[in-house]
Amino acid sequence: MDILPVVNGLVSEAEKVREAYGDYDAYGASMSIESLQAILKREEIGTENVEVSELDLVYSERMAYFGEIQVPSPAFCEIVDLCARDGKQVIPLDMRDEDFDTAFINCVSAVEFTTVHRLAKKGMMVKLSLNSPEDMAIDWDRYVSKKRGFAKLNRVREEYIAKEIVDTSNYRKSLLAVIECERADNIAELVRKYAG
Repeated sequence: MDILPVVNGLVSEAEKVREAYGDYDAYGASMSIESLQAILKREEIGTENVEVSELDLVYSERMAYFGEIQVPSPAFCEIVDLCARDGKQVIPLDMRDEDFDTAFINCVSAVEFTTVHRLAKKGMMVKLSLNSPEDMAIDWDRYVSKKRGFAKLNRVREEYIAKEIVDTSNYRKSLLAVIECERADNIAELVRKYAG
């Protein structure tokens, strides 16, 4: 089992996925089944009406320092397209949308939710690392996670994804899990813990 950390939105990350693809029994992505299906059908349904949060818009604008940004994330589009070409399905490692909504409600308080606009606005000015796209993504995640509810929600996702990776590893010879870089280290640590 291998984890491939990717930077969400950055077009150049698709190449990283292409290079890693090919020698695995199974492929997974830190996305819900609904998101994976939407990527698979993106030419049919279009991408113009993809909902992007205010925080994601600021992230995209800041990440554009490193290159072209696209929605949906090119790295995840690439793994879906490669698997579709080869008659494989990408395993959704993240919770279903409905379960995510429930987790969001349970983790993020109403007060925290109402401060998202201010958080996004300040996010345009907060100092982020320019060393690499990965460092910037991790800095951005730290900034957003200063809100306890968002940090808690991220931890819930990480635990869920790690358990899915361990479960998948029990019935697949090999797995490449494409995971956003800011989640990858914590998920890898949890996988080691759960795999025992």
